[in-house]
Amino acid sequence: MAIDTMIPPDLPPIPGSEEYVVPPPPPPRSRQPGKPAPFSMPQEPVPPLDLGLLHDLPSLELRARYMMNGFLSGLHRSPLKGFSVEFAEYRAYQLGDDLRRIDWRLFARTDRLNVKQFEHETQLRVFLVLDTSSSMTYSSKPETWLRKLDFARTALAALGLLALRQGDAFGLALIGSDLDDYLKPKASQAHWRTALGHLDSMPAGGPTGLAKGLTTLAEVLPRRSLVVIASDFYENNSELNAALRRLRFDKQEVIALHLLDPVEINLGEDWSGIFIDSETGQRLNLDTNAVRPGYKERVAAFMEQTANTFRDHSGDYALLRTDASPMAALGNYLAYREKLC
Repeated sequence: MAIDTMIPPDLPPIPGSEEYVVPPPPPPRSRQPGKPAPFSMPQEPVPPLDLGLLHDLPSLELRARYMMNGFLSGLHRSPLKGFSVEFAEYRAYQLGDDLRRIDWRLFARTDRLNVKQFEHETQLRVFLVLDTSSSMTYSSKPETWLRKLDFARTALAALGLLALRQGDAFGLALIGSDLDDYLKPKASQAHWRTALGHLDSMPAGGPTGLAKGLTTLAEVLPRRSLVVIASDFYENNSELNAALRRLRFDKQEVIALHLLDPVEINLGEDWSGIFIDSETGQRLNLDTNAVRPGYKERVAAFMEQTANTFRDHSGDYALLRTDASPMAALGNYLAYREKLC
């Protein structure tokens, strides 16, 4: 039986590393004077998503809205309540803007449509980065669970929608062998729908060039942005480390969303056969029962190494299993937003 999956990097085992514990987030920074205080995250867990329904929803937009609405239903209050906002400036109306925010009195005087922009609307720029390499197309149960790529697309699309609700502008970067697509940050529904189209239409394939793509992206990113990277991180760690070092040099904040299928973490029962690396074509004939203990130790070491790499650059890390709720992606964004703002 041929299984199209990715073979983890050759890392030394860590004895007893049966489970991985997500590290604590970095300490909060002091808030800038005059900035409105964002809402606090609830201590209670949010309601779980129906992953079967998430899998069966027919479009990326529906999956993203279902995920975000499920997340918001677990919060004590709406993200927009409790802000003490101050008017900052006008900007030209863009297709998709909320008509309620148009200044109709100004329109009567100037015959031009302008939208009021408030202080909290310019607090943060968020860049959503998607790894589109071949290994991201894997799913051990495609009839039940989303592929890693589609799981990541859904999480990032929901993040973009949540960013809009928070008044944040967001951009998009798609990375295959290099930076293949890039959208500048904007804060409008029209921009979100454009980003959905880019996320949905970009084909996956080829070996990963995540570190190279991040280095290219660093050349065009505005300083002091929040960069959210969704990937399985099957990348040379020293090259990834160098790319993150460049991002931190430009004062970027980084969150890693580590996408893994449960079979990649634990190996499946009775899955012995030929395993094929989807990026290199390398084949291994494995008895999974024989190799499972050592394999799980090495995967645990791989996840810990990836988390440590981001922590070393003051970043955050969240493991997103495709058989579990992706709510951590939204929670980490809001937690980081609270520290940065």
